Amino acid sequence: MLDNKIETFMMVAHLKSYTKAAESLFISQPAVSQQIRQLEEEFGVKLFNYEKRKLFLTTEGKELLKFAESVKVQTKNIKIKMKLSDKQSSPLNFATTFSLSNNDAWKIVDYYRSKKIVCQTFNTQQCLEALNNGKIDFALIEGNFKQDDYDKVIIRNEPFIAVGKRELGIEAKKEYDLRELINYPLIYREQGSGSLEITRQILGMRNLSPIDFKQEYQIGSLSLFRRMLLDGVGIGFCYQCLLTDELDDGIIQKIKIKNMEVAHPISLVWLKGNDQLKEEIQVVKEILK
Repeated sequence: MLDNKIETFMMVAHLKSYTKAAESLFISQPAVSQQIRQLEEEFGVKLFNYEKRKLFLTTEGKELLKFAESVKVQTKNIKIKMKLSDKQSSPLNFATTFSLSNNDAWKIVDYYRSKKIVCQTFNTQQCLEALNNGKIDFALIEGNFKQDDYDKVIIRNEPFIAVGKRELGIEAKKEYDLRELINYPLIYREQGSGSLEITRQILGMRNLSPIDFKQEYQIGSLSLFRRMLLDGVGIGFCYQCLLTDELDDGIIQKIKIKNMEVAHPISLVWLKGNDQLKEEIQVVKEILK
């Protein structure tokens, strides 16, 4: 459980302002300052610094914030479990990225049919934000992310490939140089998507970016992204699992690119310190094998 001083500290850390924190907590600014000062005296460290009139957490402040957020999430989970009657089971509350929302999410939902399930779909960054805010217990994500604040288990390494329709003039047996593909329209994902980050890395290795292509379409809707690829509007980079059936049926084809064999981990992720989830995570890991 968090005392008032910690709650005040968290509010200042998130709002980056003593004044705004005071307004949000309906207390005076001197009261906020006093509580922060008392915390600093208790821990024997400085929690905030001012740089160019802006408030920043110190290294120690960041560590305290990480700990406090973890405790807050666990406290919320305990309260939920205690409120449930003996006949009820704890709800399964998780999120997946768009790319994994078809096959992988279904495997989890299908296994836990007897439970109350809350499954949300976000991009990678939004999944992590939902974890940080205590809105979900765990997330199934792909792509790169800052791992310091999370525990994780890797489910598998998923191929990340280039795809396109034969009607575009793509030759199935040809091995393309990446620069040859700039003659085609490029369909790519939205900001915050793990797939976008990997696409940029692949293009960057050849000093390319989306603007170098014949046409560029940045798409935030996964269903629209798939539809445009399947309708032959352009080429794109995505996880193989997103189009498994279509690739097997020959509706769309993998584009072979010289010196490009990319696979990225699919990970189950949860906040560090949330030990209550370990048993559930192990079950989910087995489901997704």
